[in-house]
Amino acid sequence: MSRLNSELKNMKRTLILEKAAEMFEIHGYEEMKVSDLAKEVGVSVGTIYAYFTSKEGLYSAWVLTEIEAAYVMFKKLFEQDLSFETILEQSIALKFGVMSQKRKSLESGVLNNPFFFESQQIAHKDAFDKLYSLYIEPINQLKAVDIDTMQLVYILNSIGNAYMLRWIEGDIETLDDKAKEVTAIFLSILKGS
Repeated sequence: MSRLNSELKNMKRTLILEKAAEMFEIHGYEEMKVSDLAKEVGVSVGTIYAYFTSKEGLYSAWVLTEIEAAYVMFKKLFEQDLSFETILEQSIALKFGVMSQKRKSLESGVLNNPFFFESQQIAHKDAFDKLYSLYIEPINQLKAVDIDTMQLVYILNSIGNAYMLRWIEGDIETLDDKAKEVTAIFLSILKGS
């Protein structure tokens, strides 16, 4: 395949994925129709399935792009000369802020699969591990408990996911002020208190 053909395929894949992201965020996973996406992008349904094999594959590719975008944002945050507590709270606030904008995209997945967040973590392990690696050194410097550092990162993620689950279920009205709570909970675990 020529370089031009490869670039055109990548551009088409990116266009499909960007439009799918918009439609997931407007309609949610269940209500988003691949046929409507095909019309919006100006391709056939078969073309979409040639790139993504299924609607689930398309959703999974969208999730992966979100994780990769989060890594870029988090990396910039971790490069700042701030205390780990500040970075931690800001990273959680950033995660909650992004998720708040994507509620419709997450609702059906979360409500129909009690292990939604865990299944995404498994499906995109390498991308999550890259993101989580940002936390390793600062946690190692502060931890006062004999718990594996990566396990602590997973615990941090689980605490945040629990808040998001409660928010999507309607138990919490907003995530706006919850980053401070998650930070306090995690730091108490980290310090063994």
